Amino acid sequence: MWQKFVEYLVFNLMGFSPESHLGSAINFFIYDTVKILFLLVLIIFIIAVIRSFFPPEKTKVILGHRREFIGNIIAAILGILTPF
Repeated sequence: MWQKFVEYLVFNLMGFSPESHLGSAINFFIYDTVKILFLLVLIIFIIAVIRSFFPPEKTKVILGHRREFIGNIIAAILGILTPF
């Protein structure tokens, strides 16, 4: 769906040729930029939902009752799940 829209935008509205290197590069750049921004928004949304279930107080309680080595492992896992 997006690819057709980007192709229409680049090749029809902007007037680039599909066979030219510049037209192909602009098509690739716009398509991948839209795709990456969509994935970034999706990932940030999912992480925000996950973080809503792990407020800092709950994290301190989870990590406070563990030995240091186990606490470090759990802290690393929580850091992977909620990088922002």
